[in-house]
Amino acid sequence: MKTRALSRPVCVIAVACLASPLLCPGRVEAQAHRTVLTIHAGAESFPSNPILDSSVREALLSHVNAPIDYFAEYLKSDSFALEDASEALADYIRRKYLGRRIDLVIATTSQALKFVIDYRGGLFPGVPVVFSTVAVPEAISRSADRAFTGVTVGAAYAQTLRAAIHMHPSTERVFVVANGPDRDVVETVRAALRGVSSQVRLTYLDEPTVARLLEAVRLVPPRSVIFYIWQAQPEPGNLVYPDQVARLVAQAAPVPVYGTSDLYMGLGIVGGVMRRTFETGTRLGELGSLILNGARPADLPIEKARLVPTFDWRQIQRWGIDASLLPPGSDVQFRVPTVWEAYRAYAIGTLFVVTAQLLLIAALLTQRTRRQRAEQTLVAREATLRTSYEKIRQLAGQLINAQEAARGDLARDLHDGLCQRLAEVSMDIGRLKRSPAHHQDAQTQDTLSKIQGDTREMYEEIRRLSHELHPATLQLLGLAPALEAHCVEVARRHAVQVSFTADGDLAGVRPDVAVCLFRIAQESLRNGIVHGAARRLTVSLARTGGEVELTVTDDGRGFDLEAVRSGGRGLGLVSIEERAHAFGGHVHIATELEQGTTIRVRGLAVGRPDDIALD
Repeated sequence: MKTRALSRPVCVIAVACLASPLLCPGRVEAQAHRTVLTIHAGAESFPSNPILDSSVREALLSHVNAPIDYFAEYLKSDSFALEDASEALADYIRRKYLGRRIDLVIATTSQALKFVIDYRGGLFPGVPVVFSTVAVPEAISRSADRAFTGVTVGAAYAQTLRAAIHMHPSTERVFVVANGPDRDVVETVRAALRGVSSQVRLTYLDEPTVARLLEAVRLVPPRSVIFYIWQAQPEPGNLVYPDQVARLVAQAAPVPVYGTSDLYMGLGIVGGVMRRTFETGTRLGELGSLILNGARPADLPIEKARLVPTFDWRQIQRWGIDASLLPPGSDVQFRVPTVWEAYRAYAIGTLFVVTAQLLLIAALLTQRTRRQRAEQTLVAREATLRTSYEKIRQLAGQLINAQEAARGDLARDLHDGLCQRLAEVSMDIGRLKRSPAHHQDAQTQDTLSKIQGDTREMYEEIRRLSHELHPATLQLLGLAPALEAHCVEVARRHAVQVSFTADGDLAGVRPDVAVCLFRIAQESLRNGIVHGAARRLTVSLARTGGEVELTVTDDGRGFDLEAVRSGGRGLGLVSIEERAHAFGGHVHIATELEQGTTIRVRGLAVGRPDDIALD
């Protein structure tokens, strides 16, 4: 019986070893890939885990040429006892990754690193480890095993508190929230703050529940600040993460709240000296990629994470903090740009166009009386520009008005001035060709014909530019005929297909709305052809009741809308949106790479008068 009982496991193991390549061919094939396993301490929903995991994965995929099988496992020590959670995860990993060779292990926290150290010999012996931890464990610093490297992410408790006291010179008391089951970590915080206790009176809010903590926070007296580090006391039936508590503390606090975690930014705290969770994850992935590409962990020294003073501009304004008291090199987030900062590029572009227009007028006018009139206009417009410069921060509509006026003036000057002169030159050349003195000179006749043809081409090009700057059909015939004529002109000039449809009563559209819609369509067609390389474009105009809607669609290569806006390259989009907002309209832009672009503008066709007029 005993022999039979012993032989059964041996047989099972032998059969499994022989059958595994047959039953699991995918595992054998996977050995050609590099396998990376990341261990997180908290549950998958823990606030920092998604940030760390995505940044680690992105860095690995960006820097390693070989195919990577990436896996993430969660210790869930925030919900279970560390020892129990460790044993359960070790058994799970042993079963799940049976037959798969792991090439790299990444531990994102101190608890995750402890798990890796404790179970490395049985789960992944000899495998390199990249870690992130507050301090390097003695098990690594004293060990001869040089397979470990990583980043230390110490928190700047004392620096943050000193910065808070510096920004609030009248502070008398500081209330510290640093509660958690690991008393060694809590004592580390207290030890770091002892050097600051001589400047203010420190009080630790060691409340066992979130509800009692919030009650204590509401009673904090004036001339105080709250230093929230974390509240991680386990409450049965009430799993609340530290960032959620940070939001509640900031809402309940009658005084400013500071912290040391970037996960708290935007939740109501003023700020603090913080490390960047995303940067930490990215650096872990970069170190891991170096190892996968052949570097030895022993040659990669353990680094310290960068600490940056980070503050919320909205909270600085809320508490009346002098911005000059911020630490040097501070990163101020959530700052709303001024009107000038938001529209600076648009304003400079408009000023450039107007200035170029004035220079062109000055160059073309030769007669004394016209020159004097141009000088007077120049003086008047310079005064207008100075006034517009002061108002541009408050009213973007006036800027659009000035642009339309400038377009109209330039179009009239081109049409009435240069075009007329070119027409006269063409007629003079014609008369010269017919004069008896040149009838027998063939070479002179050819030269005069070429000059006359070039003059006519210049006349047509300047007349087209004049109409494009200020289309007469828009004022004489209305929006729909003007747009249709413009579509025909665009199709002819760029050799593309442009279709136009109009629906509803468009004759009653306000002149200012008509100007804005025409310019939006003009800019949209130009962007689709020039930047999107579109070949087929559609323009539709419809009026339903009191609303008018313009839609421009192209089959171009599209673009990343958020990247264009955040990169400051969307001046055309800003122009479209501002023109729509000027008459109370709304803009919707739908675009994807290689999927074309659709720009839809909707607003009131009649009703509220605006300050933009068709000049």
